[in-house]
Amino acid sequence: MLYTAKCFWPGAGESEIRLAAARASRDAVQHHAGFRGALYLPADQLVLCLFEATSASAVKSQSEAVGMPCERVMETVWITPGRESQTERSKR
Repeated sequence: MLYTAKCFWPGAGESEIRLAAARASRDAVQHHAGFRGALYLPADQLVLCLFEATSASAVKSQSEAVGMPCERVMETVWITPGRESQTERSKR
């Protein structure tokens, strides 16, 4: 299942976020949450991190363990143009 970790991160710069992302990628097995990438919104001091994980608590645990100040974890659905969702495929 996909989750997004909302990380309000005042004062963080791109290099600090990249280091935390590298730690999250490396520690995926230990925390049962695979880090898939992040969106950095510098004007809002916000980082949205995408994880594939077994639970929201696994994402929160990994985020905090690697130094990402996780404010909230949200279940996420990835949508791309031209692809049906799992729900749409199962209705056929």
